[in-house]
Amino acid sequence: MSASTIVIALAIGVATGVVSGLLGVGGGVFMVPGMVLFLGMTQHVAEGTSLLVIIPTAVVGAFTLWRRGYVLLLMGAILGAGGIAGALIGGHIALSVPSHTLRVFFVIYLILMGARMVVPARRAGRTADA
Repeated sequence: MSASTIVIALAIGVATGVVSGLLGVGGGVFMVPGMVLFLGMTQHVAEGTSLLVIIPTAVVGAFTLWRRGYVLLLMGAILGAGGIAGALIGGHIALSVPSHTLRVFFVIYLILMGARMVVPARRAGRTADA
């Protein structure tokens, strides 16, 4: 591995950590495109690597927020159990999809989630800002 690759990977990691800690988003939203575009990884390898990398990032971010009382442990455990089941299912599906198709799905997901965050939600007579 070259020095420039290490520097690029460190920069992607730092940027991912900042974005994850600041906005509470999964690092993959930032890291996967970075690894595909700047490190030349396939979509499958970038997603697998991102899932491994996010473990320490998530632990540090969650611990930092937990110290300030901003973590609901029971809800985190329930969501985590669902996340484990979903990751098993999603991982098997991802392995059966060509890398290019997986990348298209990823881009569509990012566009939909970005649009959803811009458009105010209406639930039970409240907006997302209420």
